[in-house]
Amino acid sequence: MSKRSFILGTFFFLPTFALAQTSVITIMDDLINLMQTIMPVLLGCAVAVFFWGVVKFIWHADDEKAVQEGRMFLVWGMVGIFVIVALWSIIGFIQTELGLAPLGGLGTAPTIQTTVPI
Repeated sequence: MSKRSFILGTFFFLPTFALAQTSVITIMDDLINLMQTIMPVLLGCAVAVFFWGVVKFIWHADDEKAVQEGRMFLVWGMVGIFVIVALWSIIGFIQTELGLAPLGGLGTAPTIQTTVPI
């Protein structure tokens, strides 16, 4: 497993080293861009697991084993959603503190106009 990880990591960072851009900021920016690409997919999977647990919990209410299995899907779906949102928040914090430009991942929250223009 470590050999495979080393090879994948080498291929991921090889362009950075080949172009002589080996600063920590560049490597962090590459990692953040990779995580921002993966996060929505993982969040979608966690939500799908959660709703699969809801369906299993409701449809098989008469089978105690299926209810327990549905409950476990619910719990792991919630844990997955929490972990993914926490990682997404950490990535946003790192971007803000290091001054890295967000590339379409988090963005800014929308604002609501509170005064009526005259």
